[in-house]
Amino acid sequence: MSPTTGKDKYPSMAMMQAEHKEGTSYRIRTIDRKSPITIISPHGGFIEPGTSALGLAIAGTQFNLFDFQGLVTTNPLDLHITSTRFRHRKLSALLAQSQVAISVHCMFDEGDESIYIGGLNRPLKERLARSLEKVGFSVNADPPVYKGINLTNVTNQVPLGGVQLELPAKLLRSMFESPLQFSLDNETITTGLRFKKFKNAVRGVLLPYSAREVA
Repeated sequence: MSPTTGKDKYPSMAMMQAEHKEGTSYRIRTIDRKSPITIISPHGGFIEPGTSALGLAIAGTQFNLFDFQGLVTTNPLDLHITSTRFRHRKLSALLAQSQVAISVHCMFDEGDESIYIGGLNRPLKERLARSLEKVGFSVNADPPVYKGINLTNVTNQVPLGGVQLELPAKLLRSMFESPLQFSLDNETITTGLRFKKFKNAVRGVLLPYSAREVA
């Protein structure tokens, strides 16, 4: 969910792609590591700035990655496709070989910096909540909105269900030392300590989870 979006301009990825050219309006970065865990940034690039960098960092060198990057700076939210309708063949191929998916989003500022953790994989949600709280983040594992429990949510298109991480915009901005959270060359982005803490807290759960319970 975007911090400023309402109703999507396009009801499907196919309709958006019919009017926008890949490589010009958007680009897709995929990494297939044959992992049972896939990290998704469905609204990356300029759509929800910061989520592309965070998704890539969480994926590291172990997990699969699907990162949809909106490249337009004028009305970037026009490229936002809600998670219950977000489908792409490259992502489907990754999810078909995965057991778990983690999606990274930016949401409205809901009054504080609490991270909303949604999705259908309750055990993993609870572990992630504990890990994030341990390093100082505020977490709501039963959020009032952005619950991510719809079966059609792209995060849940895996056998064990997924987890949806919704970060308030001001929290996400605070994870970067540079004024930009996304750039076309990535060279003008500088992340800070909170970014590192978040990444490590999530990866600290996923690495042993992958080895012991998913593989």
